[in-house]
Amino acid sequence: MGAALIVVDANILIYRMVECEKTNKTFQLEEFDPEWRFPPLWEYEFGNALALMVRQKTMSSKDAAVILKKALDLFASGAMGADPDLALRLAVHHQLTFYASQYLALAQALGVPLVTEDKGLRRAGAGTAVSMEEFLN
Repeated sequence: MGAALIVVDANILIYRMVECEKTNKTFQLEEFDPEWRFPPLWEYEFGNALALMVRQKTMSSKDAAVILKKALDLFASGAMGADPDLALRLAVHHQLTFYASQYLALAQALGVPLVTEDKGLRRAGAGTAVSMEEFLN
């Protein structure tokens, strides 16, 4: 078993719920460390990603609605607020969006890794933020 807890960003949640080249890796991540946390804004980022897939015609509206419902049920217990002051400082210092900085702020406050495939977020969170590959190896 891996660490007791990790923070994951919305992209990891999307990869977990929408079949893609990274989905199998998210199942490995979940098996290794099933305790995932993320800021409450994950719902909006997740929903936005689904809406984009529908507009790009890579997913039907019906499928997006089903996936959103399943995700809301599956991930409901993982949402945890991040310190907004820390998130703002990280956003300014590392030139991140305030949204992205919340994942890093939450990981830093909990003293746990942030698992993300976002290279910019990993650069900003050096020492805290890692890719799925790095975390699993």
